[in-house]
Formats: sequence, C-alpha cells, structure tokens
Amino acid sequence: MKKLLSLFIITVLIISTSSFTNIIPGHKHGNDKRIEVVFNRQLDFNDLVKIKMDLSQKGITINYKSLIFDENGHLQAIRFFVDCHDGFSGTAGDENLSNQSRVGFYRDYTPGTKLPFGTGGI
Repeated sequence: MKKLLSLFIITVLIISTSSFTNIIPGHKHGNDKRIEVVFNRQLDFNDLVKIKMDLSQKGITINYKSLIFDENGHLQAIRFFVDCHDGFSGTAGDENLSNQSRVGFYRDYTPGTKLPFGTGGI
C-alpha cells in the first residue's frame, strides 16, 4: 500500500512539474480544425504523458489535477484543467472511469462553429 501511495505521489509530481501534451486513443485530429481528447479506463500513465506532450505542441496546456490508477496501471479517475490560450479554458473530471467513459474536452477551430470548446462529457 505504501509503494502504491508513493508511486501515485511521484506520478502526480512528475505530471504537475512537466509541460507536455498528447494525442492518444480518443484524440481525433484529422484536419487540425478540431482537437478532441477523451479519457477512459483503457489509458495508462504513458498515454497521459503523450497526450500532454502532443497538446503542448499544438499550443494547448493540460494540467492533471488528480489521477488515480488501478492495480493494473489503468486510469481509474481523473481531474484536469485545460487552457487553449485563446480565451477557452475549463476543468472537468470523473471519479469512476470505465472503458466506455467519454470525459474530456474538445476545441473546434472551424470558422463560424457554434460550439468551439467544451469540457466534461464528450
């Protein structure tokens, strides 16, 4: 139990002091006009790091405020803050992720779009 708690604390410190972003399963980026990231139980720590690194390359900052992983290293719960640095930012999370969960965010850069940004259930 102490090892798991220590691993979790180290993970949170690494994520909070790093500045990466990513595109992972659940990230749709076909034409660079819409970015969508969806978190679910299929993701692990490496996926979250990749998401953070990929997003940062696109000018979007995501900070993981809370992460909980199960005994197999899969994401069980998340709370995050995302800032697109263009007036759109928000916070969302889920404390009980499943493989079918669709919590995350999107930023649509399509000119004239009615809903350019959203967080929470996607």
